[in-house]
Amino acid sequence: MAITRPRMERGAFPPGAEQYGRSFLGASLIWFPAPEADRTSGLIIAGTHGDENSSIVTLSCALRTLVPELRRHHVILSVNPDGSQLGLRANARGIDLNRNFPAANWRAGETVYRWNSTAEARDVVLLTGEKPGSEPETQALCQLIHKIHPAWVVSFHDPLACIEDPRHTELGEWLAEAFTLPLVTSVGYETPGSFGSWCADLGLHCITAEFPPISCDEASEKYLKAMVALLRWQPQG
Repeated sequence: MAITRPRMERGAFPPGAEQYGRSFLGASLIWFPAPEADRTSGLIIAGTHGDENSSIVTLSCALRTLVPELRRHHVILSVNPDGSQLGLRANARGIDLNRNFPAANWRAGETVYRWNSTAEARDVVLLTGEKPGSEPETQALCQLIHKIHPAWVVSFHDPLACIEDPRHTELGEWLAEAFTLPLVTSVGYETPGSFGSWCADLGLHCITAEFPPISCDEASEKYLKAMVALLRWQPQG
């Protein structure tokens, strides 16, 4: 059986997408369940920040490239479809979803980020929400994870160009080699209310994979093979 579909057949998704909620503006929150999910199946997500598009496109290309029956893990292309449509880092209410998860370290108030990867200061202001887990996008993802109990999660972002795996696991090492990115145990700054913090509270293994500042076109060329392999990944031994 072939591993990949012919390029001419990659224009549309194969069937199987399901809705797990709705965004603040009413967009469907879509996930792609693994065809033959088991206790080793993980969850791969992108688009928590709507302005981080290169991993969304690359993950989409990989989903449409791999023969569907061979995919072992669940996928969410865009946690934040309103932000993706509007070109926002935040959701449509100006909430940074990666500071809104109901983690023990959640903080009320403001958070800041860089305007782009070359900006010197983190001075663009977003909010963390009225309370932890206040946003429909956050709530829906938490509910889905409690429902499917993934073995692990890989969350794609940019532009820090690293693989952050606090546990320094086999999967983290594999990702670092496959995507040719350095493996680190921390990005070097606090992330209160982040998805990773919430996963840590649950004991759910979460790896953050940070692409470098790269175009969608270059990313889908450079990382497609690795992303397809991730959709099929299984531990050795």
